[in-house]
Amino acid sequence: MPPKSVFYKSEIINSSLKIVAKKGFKQLSAREVARELNSSTRPVYEHFESMEELKKAALQKTISLLYDYVIRPHTKNAFLNIGAGYVMFARDHREYFRAIFLEDNDSSGIIDELLKKLDDEMVKVPELRKLTRHERQVLLRRSWIFTHGFATMVFAGYIKNDHDAYIIKMISDTGIVFIEDSIRKHGDGSPVAKGK
Repeated sequence: MPPKSVFYKSEIINSSLKIVAKKGFKQLSAREVARELNSSTRPVYEHFESMEELKKAALQKTISLLYDYVIRPHTKNAFLNIGAGYVMFARDHREYFRAIFLEDNDSSGIIDELLKKLDDEMVKVPELRKLTRHERQVLLRRSWIFTHGFATMVFAGYIKNDHDAYIIKMISDTGIVFIEDSIRKHGDGSPVAKGK
């Protein structure tokens, strides 16, 4: 009788990510993982109580990769790095971007965490520190809508020039417009309208 193949939990997660990269989260199953490992489904259930648990582990690994991108020092401005890193992730890891943000996964927690990181960086910028919390939230929403839209266009191939320098310039140029508008509204006493 041949010896039983032993698979580590990390190998099962990595095999799951290969399937997600090729077919998306919806096609991730114990049978697909077994095929990728050239094994039975047994190793999957030795390490994970259910496919739902394995899917969460695979999703968490893709999110860790996303966070790695948004904290990289693309520039000296950490606020700018988060937006640029998000777009670069969409460019470099299209399959994971789709799986996290464009499939039926609930990405609201991921988005909330990214926005919290952005808010933490905003208060470090002297010009933005004087904005009220509500004004910062409005600025964040506007920035997020643009950044996510830009990332989606890069992901879909509508943006042909997807080099780092171009992505950084686009995020920077647009961010400056949003920031200057928020500071102007704060400085002249104009209310920053909710939801804008």
